[in-house]
Amino acid sequence: MAVKGISVNVVTCNTLLCGFIVGKLKEATNFLNEMVLKTINPSVYTYDILVDALCKKRKGRISYVWDLIDEMHDRGKPANVINYNSLIDGLCKNSQLDKGIRPDVYTLNILLDGLCKGKRLKIAQGVFQDLLVKGYRINVYTYTIMINGLCNQGLLDEALAMLSKMEDKGCIPNAVTFEILICALFEKDGNDKAEKLLHEMIARGLL
Repeated sequence: MAVKGISVNVVTCNTLLCGFIVGKLKEATNFLNEMVLKTINPSVYTYDILVDALCKKRKGRISYVWDLIDEMHDRGKPANVINYNSLIDGLCKNSQLDKGIRPDVYTLNILLDGLCKGKRLKIAQGVFQDLLVKGYRINVYTYTIMINGLCNQGLLDEALAMLSKMEDKGCIPNAVTFEILICALFEKDGNDKAEKLLHEMIARGLL
């Protein structure tokens, strides 16, 4: 990939990409593939440009956005709050979850984790409840992400309620789930509750 014999780098490519996204999204996505083939490593900003453009499109290609977020993770550039904001807006505008586009739980866990770390817990809770209603098979990692998000916001009673809820649903907490809760409880002087959970960990052979 060169222009008049001058090799281009990721900064040049990002500039060109900004031009492609104006009415030429297909060319933009093809350009990203060409970058990869030419061993020009896309930056986080590269993905920011594409994700935002794809989500803003009236008939957004949300399924492709999920693929991009997976690709970012695989390339060691996890999606950031900007990406999640764009994705959420795109999902809302296009009602994609209601149209049969069902990302796997792994991808949804990335989304929920990003929302929680981006201090958008209310939105994460809304997405989580929506997943339950739509019949997604939530796993221990999903619950643990939500419990961690609640603990980070100091909502320990809600975090403990989430622990009970996951067990009621037949989802068994793992050592990480317990450790998050125990550490949060000790930090907030909830020693009795923390010790109770610690004994429960031992009884379950998790410690």
